[in-house]
Amino acid sequence: YGINLPDIIGEIREKWKAGKDLLVIVGGEKVPGEVFGLADYNVAVSNQPHSEVAALATFLDWLQEGKELTREYPNARLKIIPQSRGKKVLVLKGSADETGNK
Repeated sequence: YGINLPDIIGEIREKWKAGKDLLVIVGGEKVPGEVFGLADYNVAVSNQPHSEVAALATFLDWLQEGKELTREYPNARLKIIPQSRGKKVLVLKGSADETGNK
């Protein structure tokens, strides 16, 4: 229940990009009714049943316009290098390594 995600995400995204803090609460019957009264938006991710994790993932993907997978973080300490097998983690210059040492 709520406003369909595609109909309201642009307005939410504008506020988020302008630096306004964003608190996302996911849930239905588990969420106390007073939370809905305090919320700025009541957003429906779909009209079909799905998990809360799926709803949050969908919301965050739409919020970030699918760019979250290629986003670079300016003060990142680690960088994951995509690979077909295994994992490759780079410790970036000036950050602590896995032992906590610089």
